[in-house]
Amino acid sequence: MSLTRGWALPLWVSLSAALLAGACGYRFVDSNAGLPDDVKTVYVEPFVNRTRNVGLEDGLALALRRELAAHRQPRVVERFEDADAVLSGVIRNYGIRNVLVNRFDEVLRMEVRFDVEATLRRRQSKEVLWARQVIRLREVYDAARGAVVPGSSEFLDDTLNLEHVSQLTDARLAEDSRMRARKRLLDEFARLIRQRMAEGF
Repeated sequence: MSLTRGWALPLWVSLSAALLAGACGYRFVDSNAGLPDDVKTVYVEPFVNRTRNVGLEDGLALALRRELAAHRQPRVVERFEDADAVLSGVIRNYGIRNVLVNRFDEVLRMEVRFDVEATLRRRQSKEVLWARQVIRLREVYDAARGAVVPGSSEFLDDTLNLEHVSQLTDARLAEDSRMRARKRLLDEFARLIRQRMAEGF
């Protein structure tokens, strides 16, 4: 079997976040110490989708609201006029590429990736709290039954099993895996945004 250089990636997931507006380590916190004391509530504006992937902005907004709602600070609000700060952004890039093929040129694994630019500003004064923070995320997923391993994320999450996989065509497996990978990327983006709010970078 001849492998592409994508073989160096982890078998079931490869996540990376590139901070273009500053470099910091990640850690999870549950306070809003990074925000000004008077910023208690946040409104999530619909992100602008510059890609051809229809509906990506809706999934991103849902992930953000769900992540912020799961923590006490800052509190997400449904109305613009109720917010102390407004989170907005642009989805700049979304792409899929092959990262592993076999000697018959059959695609075994693929990578989905996207770039999102986010801005946080005060609602009333429009003062920018942080601007054009760009997060780049990527994840590798199985695109053929022969690439699935029991230690993959789908098995660990109990969303797939060997019987299930055996009943799927490669095309159906690839599409199901792609959708799960996309959801994990959206959830990861939401977690990173909340961390930035909490840590103030």
